[in-house]
Amino acid sequence: MLFKDETGTSLVEVMVAIVVFMIIMVGGLTYFTLPQSTVVRDKIKRLAFAAAHQRMETLLALDYTAITADSNEASIPVTLATKAASRNTTVTEVDDAADGLGGSDADSETVDYKSITIEITWNDGNNKSASITTNVSEF
Repeated sequence: MLFKDETGTSLVEVMVAIVVFMIIMVGGLTYFTLPQSTVVRDKIKRLAFAAAHQRMETLLALDYTAITADSNEASIPVTLATKAASRNTTVTEVDDAADGLGGSDADSETVDYKSITIEITWNDGNNKSASITTNVSEF
């Protein structure tokens, strides 16, 4: 016989409460772990740009005539925190069309400036890269 003043929770109510609590906890866990992975990914990207800038500054410190295709690099190993990466450097001599091209160059100089590109690549589940480019002239 049940009395009207007896109260309590049934097994069904407890199970529903546990399911609701677990849904909230899983959502909350995502709230804390997702930003952490974003911070790590952004740190690696910042380190990649820093490595590229360091290489660029090394090249820009050279005399203009010393910046040649001999400065090109392919797959030089670089470490970004705990990630293995590689650095590629490309120096390209550019004949600008503004003063004419090739033999019809107004100043008869076929190399008007040099373009330097530094690219850092790494694998973070997907292939990622960071690159910087600048143009350099002797003036």
